[in-house]
Amino acid sequence: MLKTKFLILLFSILVLSSCGIKLKNIEDYDNKFSVKYLSGGQNAFIFKNVLTQQLIANNIYDISSQNIISITMDENKRYQSASITKVATRKLNQLSIQIKIYNDENEGCILFKDEYKSEQSFLLAKSSANLSNLSAESDIFLINSENISIEIIDDLLSYHSDKCITLE
Repeated sequence: MLKTKFLILLFSILVLSSCGIKLKNIEDYDNKFSVKYLSGGQNAFIFKNVLTQQLIANNIYDISSQNIISITMDENKRYQSASITKVATRKLNQLSIQIKIYNDENEGCILFKDEYKSEQSFLLAKSSANLSNLSAESDIFLINSENISIEIIDDLLSYHSDKCITLE
């Protein structure tokens, strides 16, 4: 029994120390980014704020960084029939984000470029409950924004290059 307790204690120490090492590596990450957006209107501003908060939380945001994240956003909303009899209607909200990272000194040199998509659907309420539909749409936009920003952060944390991948 004593050996079992000792092994559990040893294992927990190893796990906690490995987590501490991982966090230290993230803090020493030297690529920092700043964010601007090009298109998408009001919702692009909201997405920019969500992404900025994720960058700050992961310690890779610097407002004066030369590595600029440029955002192009596209929203696609369409109606779907949920059943063969078309009794219920669903609305599909898809958010598509294209990001480009370039150095501010050389905008023609693209350092990183990718496209991200996230979609959610919801069942439309009767017209008397239109506020519920509007609330669902805004909540879905925030959920899609969170999902995409987490994917972007994962890609940026694995990005360690300052070489041009394409020239514009």
